[in-house]
Amino acid sequence: MRIGIIGIGRMGRVLAVKLAEVAELTLYDVNTDRLAKVAAATGAKVGASLEEAALGDAVILALPDREVIDCLKDFNQIRRSPITVINVATNVAQSVLEHTAAPHVHCISAKFISQAGEMAAGARPVIIVHDTPEELVPLATEIFSHVGDVLTGNSDVVTTINTVAAEKAIEAAVLIEESLRMKGFSNPAIAKSAVGQVAAGIVKAYATDNLGPFAREIVYSVKKKLHPGR
Repeated sequence: MRIGIIGIGRMGRVLAVKLAEVAELTLYDVNTDRLAKVAAATGAKVGASLEEAALGDAVILALPDREVIDCLKDFNQIRRSPITVINVATNVAQSVLEHTAAPHVHCISAKFISQAGEMAAGARPVIIVHDTPEELVPLATEIFSHVGDVLTGNSDVVTTINTVAAEKAIEAAVLIEESLRMKGFSNPAIAKSAVGQVAAGIVKAYATDNLGPFAREIVYSVKKKLHPGR
């Protein structure tokens, strides 16, 4: 299978590493130094243009939200049919892709309930492949099954899921910092270690059902406070 990846930032780099073993990759990025390093590390081909990156069976847009639409408009000007585009930008809705793309540019979304840093460290994410257009679902599912656990449905819900998770995580981090400061622990290194190691480690252990006795007692106490009648 031939796959192009446009955008070799944090997510694009992760996808290149994971897909290099199962596909013939062509990478494209305006940052040529970054592009050359990732291509050398993965054995992928460096694309000379957007059009060259889109010559394969599918091209993945691993771009910031604001750049996805501009890229689609560039594809609209390429008179080669069809071009199959898979968008992974969380905040670009499927309807926006379909409204922007020309008839020869076929778009589907595959969105990650994850974070690029965690994926780079080996985490296997849940990925929601949009359920339309139906003819693109098998291809997107096959590609991303090498990256994570694929579900089919409304990929736009990932925006809400990731936003809730991010907001609550940041709220918890800020609360930890403020609580420690109120108890007299003003050294920033202490707060960073408490948030980055203690809190982050416990959250991961909670997610994988691997908590120790100390943390399980805290979970019980927290749930009793949240749901006193249960």
